[in-house]
Amino acid sequence: MSKEVMSAISHSYELATYSTPELRALFNDWLTEIENEIMDFLKNRERVDPDEVAEHLRVGRESAIFILSKLAREGKINMQASGF
Repeated sequence: MSKEVMSAISHSYELATYSTPELRALFNDWLTEIENEIMDFLKNRERVDPDEVAEHLRVGRESAIFILSKLAREGKINMQASGF
């Protein structure tokens, strides 16, 4: 899972270097809205799989993991990895 997160972060930073300040601001606004939607989705749930979040948001698994990781880094949620 951490490999996927690192890939998503790397790709996001790569794209950010090509974007304009206006596009970065729009992206940040959109990301804030998505984060709020995730926080609402997580309410009253003890555990959620990234695939559930991705399906709810209609985004790819990697995108959901990226946003969940961001929320975890900011201390807004707790993330736990498990192996099967």
